[in-house]
Amino acid sequence: MPQPLKTRIAPTPSGYLHLGNALSFAITWALARQQNGTVILRIDDLDNARFRPEYLQDIFDTLHFMGLDYDEGPADAEDFVKNYSQLLRLPRYHTLLQQLVEQGQVYACPCSRKQLSSLPSSACHLHTCRHQLLPLHETGIAWRLRISEGTEVTFQDQLLQTCTVKLAEEMPDFVVQRKEGIPAYQIASLADDLDMGINTIVRGEDLLTSTAAQLYLAQLLGADAFTSINFVHHPLVSDPAGGKLSKSHDSLSLTEMRKSGLSSKAFWQTIARMLGLQEAGIVDARSFLERFNLEDLRKMSRKGLEAR
Repeated sequence: MPQPLKTRIAPTPSGYLHLGNALSFAITWALARQQNGTVILRIDDLDNARFRPEYLQDIFDTLHFMGLDYDEGPADAEDFVKNYSQLLRLPRYHTLLQQLVEQGQVYACPCSRKQLSSLPSSACHLHTCRHQLLPLHETGIAWRLRISEGTEVTFQDQLLQTCTVKLAEEMPDFVVQRKEGIPAYQIASLADDLDMGINTIVRGEDLLTSTAAQLYLAQLLGADAFTSINFVHHPLVSDPAGGKLSKSHDSLSLTEMRKSGLSSKAFWQTIARMLGLQEAGIVDARSFLERFNLEDLRKMSRKGLEAR
């Protein structure tokens, strides 16, 4: 018997959220609500160099503005810091890292960004540190995963069908623990999805390589539950110039749009317009839910969506 859908909204408090984030939230929420599934709010806060309290608060403000509810997760910013921060789960992440160490899958890399930039992007295997067996526990050492040349990862996506990522070329020997001793995103995200029982993940198409990296890690760690997850990689939102929308576009952040007078109704009509839906009658999250259809989103895949 199929398990009830369980998914997550998983923003990072590293900048003000933009329309691309909101689109991903809306799709995740609508898929879950259409199938009487569970939505978890999970905030990925391990990137503490870019963390700011106002970015954390913006996540809750944005969900409130959008009218999206969730079933599990922090009630507010204070609750998150006290009870839900990923920093509270570091022992779990380190357990997975130790498994990789015991398998001989990781190596110590002291290389600077400048040194790495001198190599072709797919040539981590040319670094002498890959073969030097340097001590893993010295300061200033990152841990990298050994990925054999030619490694590819193939998986099914509900929108894009069969996806094959040339992992050894697109994310060669990626970092699993940063130089400051903090587990990297790929490890933390995998651990959280496993422990939360997630079976459906909605992401932008720009994270196809991250999905492949996490599937590769799951295979190494024997985490079969992750390899059977349903993936939905939706089209990206582009800025008016055609570039990828990011948190550096402050003028396109939702907080700036709200300050400029963007109403909730106008916001949802913008989301509907980007997805090619008829705007008439879409005024809030509930009316969006009534119109949302995964098949319509499938037609938009690979086309990209413009923020207008």
